Amino acid sequence: MKFLHLSDLHLGRRLCEVDLYEDQRHILNQCLAMATEHGVDGVLVAGDVYDRSVPTVGAVALLDEFLTGLCRAKIPVYLISGNHDSADRLGFGSQLLVAGGVHLAAVFSGGLEHYLLEDAFGPVHLWALPFIRPSQVRAALPEETIESYTDAVAALIRAAGPDFSARNLIMAHQFVTSGGRSPETCDSETLNLGTLDNVDAAVFEGFDYVALGHIHGPQQVGAEHIRYCGSPLAYSVSEVRHHKAAVLVELGEKGDVRWQPLPFAPLRPLRRVQGPLEELIDSAEPGCTDFVHAVLTDRQIPPNAAARMRSVYPNLVKLELAPQIPTGRSEAQLRARQLQRAGLLDQFADFYRTVHGQPLSEEERAVLEPICREVEA
Repeated sequence: MKFLHLSDLHLGRRLCEVDLYEDQRHILNQCLAMATEHGVDGVLVAGDVYDRSVPTVGAVALLDEFLTGLCRAKIPVYLISGNHDSADRLGFGSQLLVAGGVHLAAVFSGGLEHYLLEDAFGPVHLWALPFIRPSQVRAALPEETIESYTDAVAALIRAAGPDFSARNLIMAHQFVTSGGRSPETCDSETLNLGTLDNVDAAVFEGFDYVALGHIHGPQQVGAEHIRYCGSPLAYSVSEVRHHKAAVLVELGEKGDVRWQPLPFAPLRPLRRVQGPLEELIDSAEPGCTDFVHAVLTDRQIPPNAAARMRSVYPNLVKLELAPQIPTGRSEAQLRARQLQRAGLLDQFADFYRTVHGQPLSEEERAVLEPICREVEA
């Protein structure tokens, strides 16, 4: 049995105020092609389908087109809500959509949603957990002691009672950590400070595969089968080094689980270029349509830098200045060493000049000199 693991579509998102409608449509078409080519038995979308709780008209149209394509290909889709989604809005029409193979576990119902599938090796149990907060679980399971996100997810799994002698998969949209180590994050994610909202990966012990959403960089958390597939597109310049991909998961008999990344080919890749303005302009590839984050190393901001960069990089999304520091001692470093060797009076005189913009007068030096000598004695 095969599944395509996706998450964090963030439909309606912009990259540094640049509209991504066509870029997201391009990626969703690739997802549909991957699912069809590999003959998957289901597409798992692990939350943050939309970028905001009230999605744009374009974002709704993109999801409608994607789900319609999957239905026409007779590929079931299992979708949960994330912290960016409005669960109620995302879950609209969920009971009607089941007939078309669209399973929306958007609204938390008080427990894990359960889907029973079957292949030549027997049953496969797919569990779905939309984004939840401990307060929701306390209300659903008042007999449990829920003090943290880990407690909340662990209690829901216990209440569901999976039979781990069979094959089990679970989808979840949470901030999952392992052994106190947090996953690698980036600027486009909404996270709390510290580990207030973390879920320990140990709660997923026993599952054959854990399809996570929430973190935009593809990575495992602790065990190899507990995975964030990441977002399909870069949603901040901090994601320039990410290798965006869907994850193809294949279940054989119990204990035989395999997965592989299926790389995306974005319509406009994100790249980072660095150097002096003139060099970047001269080395630009003709007709480049990539999203570009440019870091200028000029000592001073060149005039009209952004306009000149856009003449060769029309999709410039961010321009920043990071002047290179000479490898030798800078003037400030030399001045600091000189002051370390200077006497107290000279150090105070330097401080006075920095604050007031003028040197000590002869009269002021005459007053301070005996005081400084006494302090240094």
